[in-house]
Amino acid sequence: MMPSAETLGRHTILAAILVTARAIVADPARWCHYHHAKDANGHTCEGHSDRAAAWGAVGALDRAAADAGAAHVSFLDARRHLKDASVLLARKWTGTPWLLSSEAAHAMTVACFDEALRILRKPPAPGPLHALAVARTLIARPERWAQGAIALDRHGRALVTFDGGCRFCAAGALGLASHVLTERPPDGKLAGSPFEKAERLLDSAAYALGEHQSYIGLNEHDTHAKVVAMFDHALDMARADSAPKPEAS
Repeated sequence: MMPSAETLGRHTILAAILVTARAIVADPARWCHYHHAKDANGHTCEGHSDRAAAWGAVGALDRAAADAGAAHVSFLDARRHLKDASVLLARKWTGTPWLLSSEAAHAMTVACFDEALRILRKPPAPGPLHALAVARTLIARPERWAQGAIALDRHGRALVTFDGGCRFCAAGALGLASHVLTERPPDGKLAGSPFEKAERLLDSAAYALGEHQSYIGLNEHDTHAKVVAMFDHALDMARADSAPKPEAS
């Protein structure tokens, strides 16, 4: 179960929604001009609908907010933040006018999300709970989850960085969360970071759920549903660790 917005804080919820929405629209096949979403038959629908097959920017935010278990106010917050980023980007955009080309319009959409993440304020003192929540949101849906590589691009090719990623394994999702929540470079390496504990919690959850020696092993040899359950178990442990301890009498 995802922690509440009050527990995670505004900046973490924003990060989870924006980075997940960016992954949704990174693949042109899952993007559409319409600002909400369309189903497989081209009919318009809400972004959070299970019928949605292609998303515009607002629809992607809606889908991501639903995956984060965020309140409607957080969706509106993310929408305002993306709009502010879009205004900043439009002033310096030098690519093909996005009204003239579908490819340019898609590139502009992804660039707006990149700008939104660039200007996003980092949450104060992020820890395992925050990283796990962002990573869990990112791979909440099977179409955003990967095996065999930290990230896959829209053609299913393995990536060694997160740039261009549309799908992520558990380690890739956690590494991207670390990058979004801190100033760490997006290299997927968590050694020495505050998120090493998140990895240890995931390892414990992997063993508890399937006797896997590591969370990477569970990701590679089990199902998407089990990976999500692993994150939920790790989140429960992180929440317990962060809860105020009763004072000794």
